[in-house]
Amino acid sequence: MKNGFLKCSLLLSLSVASLLANVDTNDSYAIGATSGGYVLKGLLDQKQLGVGYDADAVIKGFSDALKSELKLSDDEIAKLLNKRAESLEKIVKEKEAAKLKENLAQGKAYMEKNAKNKNVKTTKSNLQYEIIKGGSKGATPKPESIIIVNYKASFVDGKVFDETKEAPAHLSMLNLIPGLEEGLMLMKEGEKFKFVIPPELAYGDSGMEGIPGGETIVFEIELIKVLKPGELAEAARKIHEKEQNEGVKKPH
Repeated sequence: MKNGFLKCSLLLSLSVASLLANVDTNDSYAIGATSGGYVLKGLLDQKQLGVGYDADAVIKGFSDALKSELKLSDDEIAKLLNKRAESLEKIVKEKEAAKLKENLAQGKAYMEKNAKNKNVKTTKSNLQYEIIKGGSKGATPKPESIIIVNYKASFVDGKVFDETKEAPAHLSMLNLIPGLEEGLMLMKEGEKFKFVIPPELAYGDSGMEGIPGGETIVFEIELIKVLKPGELAEAARKIHEKEQNEGVKKPH
C-alpha cells in the first residue's frame, strides 16, 4: 500500500514537472501583455481627467500580487482605490456639468439666430420648423402611425450623428422624441421640413449614447409615406429587424 502511494506521488510530481516544463512562455507573456494593456487603458483615461499614476509602482504592485507578497493589506488597498474612484467621479461630474452648460448656451444662441429667419416658425412648445418643400396633399401622420422617411440629424455645430444613406427608414411615431413627433404631424407625404429641436423636446440634460446632454438637435426630414393598415405588417417586420441589428434608437 505504501509503495503504491509513493508511486502515485512520484507520478504526480513528474506530471506536474512535465506540465511546468511545457509551459509556453509566449502564452504567459500574452496573458501579461493583455492584462497590462487593459490596466494601461484605464490609467490613461484617468490621466486625461487629471489623475496621474506612478508606472513603476503599478508594475511593482502587479509583481507583488503575482508573488502573493503585497506590501499593503486588503483594507488599505480598498480605501486607496475608493478614494481614487471618488476623486474621478467628482471630476467627471464637474466636466459633464460644464459641458451641459456650454451645450445649452450654444443651443439657445442657435435658436435665437434661427428665429430671425422669416421662413422659420416656432410652436408653443418652442419647436422651430422651416418648410423646405411643401404644398403636398398627401396624408399626415398620426401618433400611432408607421412612416417611411429620409432624414439627417445633426448638432448645431453641423456635425451629423445620424442619417439615412442607402435606403429610407421605416419609423414608428410611438418611438420618436417629442419634438420630432410633433413636427412630423405638421407634415404631409412628399414634404420636406427642417426642425430645430431644443433639449427639452429631444434628449434632455442626460443625453444618450453618442449624444451629450443639453444638445439642441437639427433634423432635416422628408416624409415619403404614411403607411396604411394593410402595409403595416411588412413595415413592422423591417422595424423589428432594424432594432435587432442596431438596437432600439428611440430619438430618431
